[in-house]
Amino acid sequence: MHSIEASWRESAAKLNDTSWVTLFGYAYAASFTVMLLSMALPAQWREATKGLPLVLPLLFLVAKDLAQIPDVAIRLRTLRAQGANPLRLLAACLPPGVIGMVRLDRAIWRGFFCWLRRQPQPARPGGVQLGFQAQGAYSTVIAIGLFAVLVELPLDAAILPLFLKDPDELRTIHLLLGLGSLYSLVWLLGDRWLVRGSCHVLTDTHLDLQVGARASARIPLGGVEHAQLLRDSVDAWRKAHPCRLMERVSITPFDKPNLVLTLRADAGCAIVHHGVVRSGVRYVFLYLDRPQQLIAALDARQEPGKS
Repeated sequence: MHSIEASWRESAAKLNDTSWVTLFGYAYAASFTVMLLSMALPAQWREATKGLPLVLPLLFLVAKDLAQIPDVAIRLRTLRAQGANPLRLLAACLPPGVIGMVRLDRAIWRGFFCWLRRQPQPARPGGVQLGFQAQGAYSTVIAIGLFAVLVELPLDAAILPLFLKDPDELRTIHLLLGLGSLYSLVWLLGDRWLVRGSCHVLTDTHLDLQVGARASARIPLGGVEHAQLLRDSVDAWRKAHPCRLMERVSITPFDKPNLVLTLRADAGCAIVHHGVVRSGVRYVFLYLDRPQQLIAALDARQEPGKS
């Protein structure tokens, strides 16, 4: 019994450490796989399993919610001690990652409307600018995404009638695909406007990180223990330096990180990642066009005798 309880707690901890973005990917892959497999079933079985591709992703989300019950209990106790109102107590019961994605979505839409109005980019703080777009793959990824969205609609219009004969069902799927493509277009253009106007900046007092609306941080220079080049993948680094998901964060557009910052336990920095305020972060993974520039600048500031 004890081993079963220990295994359950270990599985819950692993699930709790899994990010919502990763979980949504697993749920989508499982739903798509079940949908393909159901097409090979006999007609009578196919009707019985028709709703399974929709139910399966919900099971992933419910499992993630159940794994977060201990964290929810802690948040509720803290808010009750502070005399929080019922609305804040209700919000504390929701997964922080989901609330963060709502905030991120709202910021992306703001970026899209700023792009439509051709508004100027907000100014960044003064200091040494550390770029990540000149040699990165962000522009290429956005171009591929825009091309895929614009090509998808005529392809769907040509291919779907070959498989679907019901005009009402065909019209519904066309409508859903059209809305999905429009939503994707808003995200691509909004994110592009936000990321184009952002860069990392090293000031006299802190390191100001920003990648559009996806991530931002203000790290005091005294809170950086050291910075080092990352030559291997993040997974390989994690195997050599075991740590929990909540202790690390990746702040890159789409590129593989090439620099890792190790923060002091008392760094006292504010990090926002995908709309969620992160605390207890010890490792920050970055992609920079010139990572040596930041390492040299941090070394110069930490050694007074060095000009």
